[in-house]
Amino acid sequence: MVKFEARRGRIIIHTFGRKYEWTVEPRYWRNPIIGLIIWLSIPFIIYVLATEVFNYQPIALLSTLIFANLLIMMAVPFNLQTIGTGRLSFGPHFFLAVGGYTAALLSRDYGLSPALTFPAAFFLGALIALAISPITIISRGVYYVLITLLLPFILAEITYWRSDIFGAETGIPNVGLMFPTTGNVTLDVMIFVYISLAIALALVFFVDRTLRSRYGFMMGVINEDEDVARSYGINVNQIKIIIFTLTSGAMAISGWFLAHYQGSFTGAAWLTPSFLIMVLLTATLAGKGAIYGVVISAYIVATLREVTRVTFGELSVVALFLILLLLLYFLREGFWGLYRKRRYREYEPSIRVRRQV
Repeated sequence: MVKFEARRGRIIIHTFGRKYEWTVEPRYWRNPIIGLIIWLSIPFIIYVLATEVFNYQPIALLSTLIFANLLIMMAVPFNLQTIGTGRLSFGPHFFLAVGGYTAALLSRDYGLSPALTFPAAFFLGALIALAISPITIISRGVYYVLITLLLPFILAEITYWRSDIFGAETGIPNVGLMFPTTGNVTLDVMIFVYISLAIALALVFFVDRTLRSRYGFMMGVINEDEDVARSYGINVNQIKIIIFTLTSGAMAISGWFLAHYQGSFTGAAWLTPSFLIMVLLTATLAGKGAIYGVVISAYIVATLREVTRVTFGELSVVALFLILLLLLYFLREGFWGLYRKRRYREYEPSIRVRRQV
């Protein structure tokens, strides 16, 4: 039933009529493993150094890491959605708010646990995305941008109109936390850091495997030219609807996490243009279609946000966006482009010619 086939640098697994490949050549998995270890170690190193060496409670630093992981949770499915639909959406934070309100209302009003609000947030976000998914087919360019840009504004106005349900600026309080408190605030925040990191890591893995599959190839063709994709026999409309639906549901998970992390949810705080810009900048500074670059980009953006907040006070937003604007200008290929330039030989074969003396 399961057959293993050894090939050069990879193992092929045949099971139930399907074929899966696993790359075993070190040069392909060495750097991702090193990057993963560094990623997992950063919160632990910060926690140990701050509490044991400097006798300091690093709640602000750990909260910055959580914000970085939140940006990854938003930017990774956003990148996949952009590739798969060939459209640039300006409403990813709309689905964050949908997931957050769903989790908060179900937890407060019906006492549902985070384990039950998780699928509810995902499916409601995906269901709403499925209902509006025809816009990925019938609209493009500035019309698609305007439609997706209006969705968060409409939801924000609804939260003020029905403030008895959504709480407007005060939000929805008394949302159940993700786990019982340990009595140590810093340790609680540390656990939330690793929960958010686990969600972000799962999304990175899922999107990476998707882009490496034949569906990733089809999405790449759609992104380049829809007419060419149709000439290859690709069902463009079907792929667009599926990708738009699933990635929107994935963005709703970010709202679910926020609701059960903060113990409340205030959609007005996340439906702002400034948060949308940070998500777009995180995705853009990562590099075109660079999923791993999103991790680097998110941590840099979150760190700059915290540094400018402490340094510039009221002008922190202006300083942050000016710095990010300069990064956009000088890093044409994003942060991942810097890595690809240094590791070019990993991806392209090279020929060395010896000179005769």
